[in-house]
Amino acid sequence: MMSMDIPNAFIQTLMPDLGDGEDRVILKVTGLMVQYMIDLDPTYRDYVVYENGKRVIYVVILRAIYGMLQALLLWYRNLRASLEEYGFVFNRYDPCIANRMVNGKQLTIRFHVDDVLASHMEQQVLEDFFTWVNEKYGGLKEVTCTRGKVHTYLGMTLDFSKKGKMKIRMDDYVDRMLSEFPVKFKDNEI
Repeated sequence: MMSMDIPNAFIQTLMPDLGDGEDRVILKVTGLMVQYMIDLDPTYRDYVVYENGKRVIYVVILRAIYGMLQALLLWYRNLRASLEEYGFVFNRYDPCIANRMVNGKQLTIRFHVDDVLASHMEQQVLEDFFTWVNEKYGGLKEVTCTRGKVHTYLGMTLDFSKKGKMKIRMDDYVDRMLSEFPVKFKDNEI
């Protein structure tokens, strides 16, 4: 097993080219960010407009940004196209699972946004897949990777220590969720 986290997934995804009459995505930059942009590149000063006495810059979005409605779908299409180009065939019942035959055995990946869980009978196949993922998506920051029998994946602890068995735990996730919940419970209320 190998789990990976692809950093900055959305920002690595280009917005699609627009045809005539298609709407662009515009971001309104306000507050301190206006000054930060001008400090980074003084030519932004030419694009400042004033609304209700406050400085504003409008920019056209060229890459997917976390929080945009389209970002997740654009990233999914980007990742899927890359994986298919690499030889993966997607599960027709679950669009976040794909398989590829390597050395006569199945390499399976499951992913949720930028978190990937891969399995294969040969460790070297997983290492080769990690190298490919890192070359493809590790340009801004290296892809993080966990190897071994215990993985934290989507809030779960997946333990493959016993041959032929998998133990799933979510204690840490539940504890964190309860500690972050604004209402505090007494022990006898849970």
